[in-house]
Amino acid sequence: MGGWIDAIEEKARIIHQELLAARELAVRMGKNPDEISSPYFELLAKLYRDDYPIASLADHSDLVARFTGPGVLNHEPPVSLVTGAFSKLRTQIQHIAKSIAGLGEQRVKWPEHLDPHLSGLAYGSLVVGMRVPRPGEVDSQGQLVLDGVTDGLYQAVRDAVRSLPIIPRLIEEEGVSEEVYSLFPDPAVRDTIMLAAHKLAPSSKNKGITDLFLSCPGEDELAPPPLTMKSREILRRSLNEPSGKRSSGTDSFEGVVREIDLDALRFEIRGPRYLRGIRCMYEERHKATVKEILDCTVRVSGSYEAATDEQPRLVAVESIEILRRPAQQMDLLAR
Repeated sequence: MGGWIDAIEEKARIIHQELLAARELAVRMGKNPDEISSPYFELLAKLYRDDYPIASLADHSDLVARFTGPGVLNHEPPVSLVTGAFSKLRTQIQHIAKSIAGLGEQRVKWPEHLDPHLSGLAYGSLVVGMRVPRPGEVDSQGQLVLDGVTDGLYQAVRDAVRSLPIIPRLIEEEGVSEEVYSLFPDPAVRDTIMLAAHKLAPSSKNKGITDLFLSCPGEDELAPPPLTMKSREILRRSLNEPSGKRSSGTDSFEGVVREIDLDALRFEIRGPRYLRGIRCMYEERHKATVKEILDCTVRVSGSYEAATDEQPRLVAVESIEILRRPAQQMDLLAR
């Protein structure tokens, strides 16, 4: 049994003890014990009706998302709003998984359409728990869901998903706290997590959701600072403005383009010179070129940030040169 459920059951034991003591006192004073029981029963009902389902999610999920806003004020929110919330969570967890897999030391492909598992649903606004499936689990068809995925990669993906709740705590009035650099020393992972938080944050297009609270196992509270529309704008600015203070230098890098996110203006390359993949962020002026480079060998030039091992991990692209197209090249990563 997990920590949050244990906490709820401890609260229930305290309420039962107080109820018993109150009833005994009422009897000694010649009062009807049933007359003083009602408030305690109401506390217990709320505990098991509202708090227990959320505690269960917190104990069994890698990520708990609580959506609040006028669209989820009652227990019958619009289906489109609920499915939209599910879709955003699903998509961003998938993006995190694919990106972390692409940035790893080994060429291991995370299954593109693998769904995170829904670990529960509770009301109290709209509360959703999701879990990264583990290697060795089987799907509804009896097939291994992560066949070939190592325990190390699974752990890296799960850690990345669980780190999402850190981001809202780092958002300040004018930007993201410098602490983000020490908490996420790998620039590529930091960029991946911040981008996911930006995309999950409520937008002006959806008036039904105004706040999103994220939590994970080990959290001290289920209501940390929320992601809001303002958070979304602050994260957008931070993601589009590479930190000059963190730049490790300027260089050119060759590799095969493995993943592209046209909406986020990001792609990832891998090459024989690098132990791990490199994440590249580009400007709108490169969009036409980027649409053509999937599986191409390219040379990108620009300023970069390195991880603690001094390997380049995040490049702010100034130029892109296509060296070989897929039909013209052997698989460089197989060397």
